Amino acid sequence: MKVATWRGGDQFTIDDVPDPAPGPGHVVVDVHTAGICGTDVHTIQGLFPRPVPMVLGHEYSGVVRAVGRGVSPRLVGHEVACEPSYGCGRCAECRAGRGVAHCPRCVRVGGFAERVLLPIACVHRLPRGLDPATAALSEPAACCLAGLETVDIPRGATVLVIGGGVMGLLTMMLARRRGARRLILSDPIEERRRIAGRLGATIVVDPTREHLRDRVMKLTQDRGADLVCEAVGKPELVGEAISLTKPTGTMLMVGVSPQGSRLPLDLWDVQYREIKIATVFGRGAAFRSTLRTMPRLGAERLITAHFPLERITDAFAHAAAGHGVKTVITPNR
Repeated sequence: MKVATWRGGDQFTIDDVPDPAPGPGHVVVDVHTAGICGTDVHTIQGLFPRPVPMVLGHEYSGVVRAVGRGVSPRLVGHEVACEPSYGCGRCAECRAGRGVAHCPRCVRVGGFAERVLLPIACVHRLPRGLDPATAALSEPAACCLAGLETVDIPRGATVLVIGGGVMGLLTMMLARRRGARRLILSDPIEERRRIAGRLGATIVVDPTREHLRDRVMKLTQDRGADLVCEAVGKPELVGEAISLTKPTGTMLMVGVSPQGSRLPLDLWDVQYREIKIATVFGRGAAFRSTLRTMPRLGAERLITAHFPLERITDAFAHAAAGHGVKTVITPNR
């Protein structure tokens, strides 16, 4: 089978490797769609240290090709959404339910490949009404939902999302389902603002042409938003998000800032206004509930570009340039 191996920087090679064979409790999945995440882009830019070489890609779906002992052969041929990593099950983090992202022996299975080998627990049949391409967005959607589950969204709340990439748009869509009434999305890219409007944004703001703070404060009688979600992963935007949060409101970190990022804060102001800062890392235990929500979310409109595996370098350049919303790889098409 073929895999796209990241060699450092923006260099990838397409390599032939042996087909995986499923052992007990495992399945082999033909990858249908694998999304390029912002953290993948940041990895090749050197912002997130990773070992080289490796196969990237942690947002994918596919079709079960083969099963190992202990797995029903009736699963073969079914379309599935895949959780791309799993913990050891024995360490303190796994026992506390945090092993997916925090287990020191976590195994991550890259999806920029024709096939992947996964434990059966990481493979989920698609619910009725969910196609496999959209199912690849279940992993980023689960990360967004895991974050929103940590905060209180008062019914009728005003929610501001900074960043109209896939994480920002999914957060906005899920916040609406959880009771938000007014959704404000800020992004400098016109195409993303246009998509946000079609997906339910009440107000879209171009921060290069309009002062975001002035607009938000005017809309909220100088209070700020009930919930502000920073979905880019830039410390300066995290700081801005905190400043736009109303007293006693919550700022949620959705985007992942590079390691070593520092946030200068007026701590007196944060404490005086009683701002809550919420964070999550990864999808936690939200994957199954997210998968049930996906058929009703309308997330298929977020996929704006498809590339074959052989053009993965072009795909990363496209994603890094900010074109569209979600760029995906289709290894078997």
